[in-house]
Amino acid sequence: MATSGKTVTINIVLFALAFTALGIGFMVSYSKKPLRILPYIGVTSVDSTKVDGKYKVDTVYHKVLDFKLTDQFGQPVTLDTFKNKVFIANFFFAQCPGICKRMNSLLEGAAIKFKGNPYVKFVSYTVDPVRDSVPVMLEYAKMHDAVPYQWYFLTGDKTEIYNLARKSYYAAVDDSAGNNFVHTQNMALVDMQGHIRGIYSGTDSTEVNKMVIDINLLLQEETAKE
Repeated sequence: MATSGKTVTINIVLFALAFTALGIGFMVSYSKKPLRILPYIGVTSVDSTKVDGKYKVDTVYHKVLDFKLTDQFGQPVTLDTFKNKVFIANFFFAQCPGICKRMNSLLEGAAIKFKGNPYVKFVSYTVDPVRDSVPVMLEYAKMHDAVPYQWYFLTGDKTEIYNLARKSYYAAVDDSAGNNFVHTQNMALVDMQGHIRGIYSGTDSTEVNKMVIDINLLLQEETAKE
């Protein structure tokens, strides 16, 4: 009788342990899922394909355009530099007396939160590349304590940069004549596949804080895919 009671007790303990392990496994699995899914910004096209007699609609979302520019160290940088990375893109110029100072100060605070994280990058494009040479960009980067190869300050061809602002990142209104000076506080959040997943006002601390939360959501989203 005593042996039977001991057996029952052991079975109860084993069941409890198994149940606890199952619960922990469920919690770990659930915790990998992002609390919300960020939207995709911009649609390139909508394709319809016929599968088993039924039409299947596939939405093709906009991806940022490739480029070839130069960073604050004089090194070439392309979109491939940020392959499999989440990154923030913004536009500024070093002599800007207004919005750029506040925007990059807030961006500096955001960058600190991801210091050393190899999957998060920050990319600042100058809209005044004639004056913003490589040495100027390097001094500007130092002024904001930018971590090398985590926060990039890019200069290069003006036409290419303006095209990126207007047609790639949706940071500025498109100007078909190409005459308007790009001056915008908008910052774009790009996922690891090159899709834009958020646009934020870089001069609004509430918006920048939301951007930090959304970066973490994208990182969780990628983890959940594994």
